[in-house]
Amino acid sequence: MTGKIVIVTGANSGIGKATAAQLADMGATVILACRSKERGEAAMSDLMCFGGRCFELMHLDLADLDSVRAFAAAFSQKYDRLDALINNAGILGRRREETTQGYERSFGVNYLGAFLLTLLLLPLLEKSEQGRIVMMSSVAHAWGDVHWNDINFTHGYNRFSAYGQSKLCNLLFTRALSQKLRARNSRITINAVHPGIVATDIVVNRANNRFRWVASLMKILFMTSDEGAKTSVYLTADPALASVSGEYFYRCRIEPSSAASKNLESAERLYALSLRLCGYTDDPLAAKEDEFT
Repeated sequence: MTGKIVIVTGANSGIGKATAAQLADMGATVILACRSKERGEAAMSDLMCFGGRCFELMHLDLADLDSVRAFAAAFSQKYDRLDALINNAGILGRRREETTQGYERSFGVNYLGAFLLTLLLLPLLEKSEQGRIVMMSSVAHAWGDVHWNDINFTHGYNRFSAYGQSKLCNLLFTRALSQKLRARNSRITINAVHPGIVATDIVVNRANNRFRWVASLMKILFMTSDEGAKTSVYLTADPALASVSGEYFYRCRIEPSSAASKNLESAERLYALSLRLCGYTDDPLAAKEDEFT
């Protein structure tokens, strides 16, 4: 990974922070894409305690599509290529909340913001020797199907159903985009990952620090963040995966996924819906080859 440029979203804690550390130790320049400047700076201070690592902190709020666009524009001004995008950031809502643009927050942060970020950065990924995209899914993707009639959970909100839907959407997007890239003979690959049941702070309410005891208990029972990061790092760095795309990985191996996650009609339907939600009037991947590259 020496000389490679990698973006890790949600890199200020948990799996994202561990992923950033492991890739930096392999020689990559890692952009920590974080919503909170304070937590991002604290993470970078910790990460830089080890010599030879190269990081940059950039602001990114996946709950605001304008912030996603601003991040992509700022990154594109500074870097002429991107070798890997790891869409790691995620939340588990405690009550129904909405993003800046009015989407249910789990759907907006875990999926839709990552969808837009990925599309905006595809031209720079194409300029890499072999660009890679990693989508953070979960075993929770198998908890149900996409709520097509109420994708924003305006009725009957359930935090776990909303979370599961967002993780299913990440896997469906992986399927759809891999096919579109393959049809263009693109070198870019995209794969989804279930990191395992990892002890992170996703359960903690950052506003009042509630459920910190749950996070502490998880550290006794479940995988560490370093262990949870291994598959994302594997998908980003292993040369043997240069032509592997559209798959779902767990513990560095392709894993079976739910029937709903394999429905290519649903994948295309979600892709088209997501384009509309992000303000696209046309599919950027339907452009001519020279317009894309």
